[in-house]
Amino acid sequence: MNIPLIIVCLYVVVLFGISFYVSAKKNKNEDSFLLYRGQNSTWVVAASIAGLAIGGASTIGIAENAFNVGLSAGWYDATWAIGAVVTSFLAMKYLRRSGHSTVSALVRDLYGKNTSFIMVISMCIIQAGIIALQYKAGGSILAALLPEVFTVDSGTFFSFLIFVAIAVLGGMGSVSLTNVLNLILIYVGVITALVIVLTQQGGWAAIQTLVVAEPDVPYLSLTEGMGWIGIFAWVIVMLGNTNSVQGVVQIGLTGKDDKSAQRGYIIGALLMVPVGFICAMLGVASKALLPDATASVALPMILMSIPPVLGGITLSGLWAADMGTACSMIVGLATTVNNDIVTKVSTKERTPKQANITSKIIIIISSTITYLVATQMAAILSGMMMALSMAIGTSFVVIGGLLCPKFTGKKAGFTTILASLIGIVVWNTVPVIKPYFASQVGFFMLAVCVITFVVTSVLDKEKLA
Repeated sequence: MNIPLIIVCLYVVVLFGISFYVSAKKNKNEDSFLLYRGQNSTWVVAASIAGLAIGGASTIGIAENAFNVGLSAGWYDATWAIGAVVTSFLAMKYLRRSGHSTVSALVRDLYGKNTSFIMVISMCIIQAGIIALQYKAGGSILAALLPEVFTVDSGTFFSFLIFVAIAVLGGMGSVSLTNVLNLILIYVGVITALVIVLTQQGGWAAIQTLVVAEPDVPYLSLTEGMGWIGIFAWVIVMLGNTNSVQGVVQIGLTGKDDKSAQRGYIIGALLMVPVGFICAMLGVASKALLPDATASVALPMILMSIPPVLGGITLSGLWAADMGTACSMIVGLATTVNNDIVTKVSTKERTPKQANITSKIIIIISSTITYLVATQMAAILSGMMMALSMAIGTSFVVIGGLLCPKFTGKKAGFTTILASLIGIVVWNTVPVIKPYFASQVGFFMLAVCVITFVVTSVLDKEKLA
């Protein structure tokens, strides 16, 4: 009897039950399906934003990175938390006050149609990349912990089917409520795994031996492995992600009022931080217990050796982390496509039922495309950083327009986003430039966007205010 598989199946059944409930009781029109506007309490908002942040890169990806740099890999989630707090006072706050449902619409008010158009393109690319990476991470988790049932390819396909089904059935409502369950499972799963690995499998003693054997690697330092330069690069990338990506900012619209939304983001940020460092410790323990294994297989090998019931809970927790990010981004991408493309192209009046059906079709089509992208992806954490770094340009546009309208030029929005799209292509095709930016894509994109935004604003005589 495969107990971990049974636990995962029971978890999926509960998720579908929540989604069917939301579909039957809540989603009466397009606005409630995609946005779930004004429905969530502070704690559900907190679970939603934390569930979005704690994905495959924030669990398995961190553990793999910690294999080489130690506990400082946990800063990935901590920098996400910093971004969430900042956006609670900036992009999310202003989007709620504007009455708009998308960041692109807010940008259109500030910069005009041309900037809004390229913003929509950028949003679609960024969110599609993040979603594809979550499918891939989900497949990797299932294949690693249930190798007799899944390969990476079949696990990726299974993750795609379940994630899309949850989003199609209940929209943002089901994503919000399932993230409450996901967050509980994440914490139970990673804490259970850490306790067992450190105390029952000799993990802590092995770590002490590893630290003595390899003194040049700061396995137990909270900062030295990544270094402050690397951590600051993550801060830059996360500030861009949280202040402009639709799937992140949109969660704020679900809050019952401004105070609930803002407090939810702050509490959610606090919930993100421990998971990152717990997963980093698991990565260090994996290195200590299996020094000859590769980073990608060491942690799964460790987790496969724990008792079946606890293994099933841990597996569900890791997969839940992946699902929380994927489903939130799926709905965010669908909102961008529906509100910023479909409704602008089609002038025909739609009934609430027709609008709901259209939204679900958009989710299915866009998700299918992102699944095809996922089949071509390799490394999870590096791919995630690449996708998120593209949001640095869009965040400059949003934050600059909101905070510095008298300095910001009308054309700065379009040129900055265009420069960020070109910049990511240059980064991937001209490797000789990487050493000049400490091999951190965040620093390169920051330089490109700062120069473009400032120079355009200085030369452009037409200001936002």
